[in-house]
Amino acid sequence: MRWPDWNKADKTLLLALLIFFVALVLHLQYPDKAAADAFLFCAEAALVGGIADWFAVTAIFRKPLGFPYHTAILPRRRQAFIQASVTMVQKEFFSRRKVFRHLERLHIMPMLLGWLAEPETENRLVLRLVHFARDFLLKQDARAQAKVIADRFRGTLDALEPEPFFALWGGWLRQTGKDKDFLSRVAVYIRGRVDGEDTRKALAAMFERFGEEKVQDNSLGAFLMGLARAVDLVNYEEAAELVQQQILAMLDDLAQKDSELQREMLQLFYEKAAELNQEPSFHRLVHELKDRLVKDLPLEEAVFRTLDHLHRHFAEDKARHVDPLAEHMPALRTRLEEILRAEYRRMLQLVEKDEELRHTVGQFIYDLIARTALHAQTLVGVIVTNVLSRLTDEQLNHLVYDKVEPDLLWIRMNGSIVGAGIGLVLYGLMALCAP
Repeated sequence: MRWPDWNKADKTLLLALLIFFVALVLHLQYPDKAAADAFLFCAEAALVGGIADWFAVTAIFRKPLGFPYHTAILPRRRQAFIQASVTMVQKEFFSRRKVFRHLERLHIMPMLLGWLAEPETENRLVLRLVHFARDFLLKQDARAQAKVIADRFRGTLDALEPEPFFALWGGWLRQTGKDKDFLSRVAVYIRGRVDGEDTRKALAAMFERFGEEKVQDNSLGAFLMGLARAVDLVNYEEAAELVQQQILAMLDDLAQKDSELQREMLQLFYEKAAELNQEPSFHRLVHELKDRLVKDLPLEEAVFRTLDHLHRHFAEDKARHVDPLAEHMPALRTRLEEILRAEYRRMLQLVEKDEELRHTVGQFIYDLIARTALHAQTLVGVIVTNVLSRLTDEQLNHLVYDKVEPDLLWIRMNGSIVGAGIGLVLYGLMALCAP
């Protein structure tokens, strides 16, 4: 062993040995000197004390000089040491009293609410909820889901009264101006159908049939009609073209938003709708149509096909590690995320404002953490047992020795120091008691 690797206790023991040799030489040189005898006596006691304490400390970890009896205590009693360590960790470091004391110092709810209110936490949790909703939908039976949704939809339709619904729908159309947009689109659509050769020919044919019906039983009228057509006084094609132009102009005016014709048409529509709504026969018809619609609509099949289509697309996209909502239905995903985000923030506000709810949630979390920590005592014991059991005897010795090395070194050094002092005292007593 190199000199720099020697610890101070080894150096002290070596110094005691050298001092013993010096004292022995002085004793041999001056055999009649009391000082030389006292010095040798103290040196012997210091050397013996240092060797005895070295033996005692070394016997804890290994067999000093191969001595087999009551040595290498720690390796021989490793199971007892491991069990004692487990008990110390469980009963001292993780005792019920200390666990509860540490938990009482924590302000759980303010910490939790502050963490949940962070934008990063909110985004992460909302994204998790969106993925959870998607995965939850994939795990559900489409046929059973379709039946539940269809039954609820059918129940909603069955409980719906047509008259209030129509009144509400009409009021919404008037307030939002959607009625004008709807009428404009209808006028544009009809204009596209009217503005064509087929419409002009149909009008001409209608005028011609009307003229023939009027003179069918009147010979004079038929003669005059034929004469008028011969001299081009009556021209059905020209009349049809003029009527078509008038219809197109009227439709253009009707399609123009807030035009006089559009306002008059809507006013007439609402008046006639109000009159129709007062008719009992109309009420019976609407209720019959609603009941027949609720009964005959294939809601289950329609919902099932929609859900089955979604399931297949979601499964394919999930296999490709692609978010199906973001790829195929970005509007639905955005709306779902908005709903979840709004509910998430509403939940935080509710917990912050409701003191009783906050106390209940905090108590629940406190009990949960406390019970988890107490149950972890057994787990901690298992971990400590496994870790210490895997250590070799040398590793276990180093683990313990490194923690108490300064104290063990001073024990050995004190053996020499105290031994020298006791040797000096004993020599003095022997000198006083000598004849």
